Amino acid sequence: MIIAIIPAKGGSKRLPNKNMVILNGRPMLEYAIDYVKDCDLINDFYISTDSDDIENFALNLGVKVIRRPVSLGGETPIIDVYKHALNNMKNKDLVTILAGIQPDHPDRNISLYDAIKIFQDKNLDRLLSKDKEDNKNGAHYILSRNFLDTEVSKNDYVVVDDCTNVHFESDLINAGKRLKNNENNSQ
Repeated sequence: MIIAIIPAKGGSKRLPNKNMVILNGRPMLEYAIDYVKDCDLINDFYISTDSDDIENFALNLGVKVIRRPVSLGGETPIIDVYKHALNNMKNKDLVTILAGIQPDHPDRNISLYDAIKIFQDKNLDRLLSKDKEDNKNGAHYILSRNFLDTEVSKNDYVVVDDCTNVHFESDLINAGKRLKNNENNSQ
């Protein structure tokens, strides 16, 4: 079973309430939700959050929520958030692949379907992403069950997705322009 986890904490030091900030008329979190919904390889998905506002927003969209403790916010390693989510879901023993989809990359250029197919075709333990300048980003973080259980990877792969990593207001503006440009080009 392939699941997706969208980690959406309530706080953010650089851009307050980043995951719910409005981008082109929609909360940034909604772009991540739509990104996951567009992938027919995903069997189930959840939002992991410590925020009442994010939980209510997700539930209103019919998205399942896993509440995480505040201790798994801030600068916590993201793998700890994914492990917490996995350990708090039904059917966790059936999960073979976990796709971590961070909301602060709203203008991804690689579809989740394509990223998962690369993961499967190359028999990976981890698929990560970076931008064209070789900076690691959180646009894609796909993990095998083996890696989740052991944190040992025998086969890693990095894809280049030159999307915006939103940390500041200027990043939000850039992502908004890129999304509008992509929308105009697809019409």
